[in-house]
Amino acid sequence: MLLLAFAGGPLCGSLVGRIPGDLSENARTFLCVPFVLVFFLGYALWIARLNAIAFDGLGRTLLKTLFLLVVRRRKPERIEEVMPSRETLLEMAVKAQRAGASFRPASYPIALIAGLAALAIDTAASATSMFLLVAGSCAAWGIALGWLGRHGWLPFMEET
Repeated sequence: MLLLAFAGGPLCGSLVGRIPGDLSENARTFLCVPFVLVFFLGYALWIARLNAIAFDGLGRTLLKTLFLLVVRRRKPERIEEVMPSRETLLEMAVKAQRAGASFRPASYPIALIAGLAALAIDTAASATSMFLLVAGSCAAWGIALGWLGRHGWLPFMEET
């Protein structure tokens, strides 16, 4: 599914490029770029959020334990002092699932910039319709990828 999501970006860009009908080859190629950017920047934001969740849930406890070992020369007496509780793990799992929707907020600024850049494309379509077509489809692509990520359809890079 990850490869299909990656290939979907250029496919969406080429479909959007065919709607006005009178675009040059360079303009059609340009319209593929924002969709690929949504994929890569959304994935990067998702991974960054997952790393932050992992550090918040596990890293602080481990850093505190290391501090006690190195500075105070005190070993943890129980495994519960090192490992997070069941509630913390459940909270981390819920946050990780919500982080899958990171594609949506990544797509909004890209959609705005791509829509503004689409105003410079020479076409018979009106400027407003070109802006709405490019920005709307780019935002819709981010929403679709966010839905896939949140529902577990997009695996992590390490799993593929």
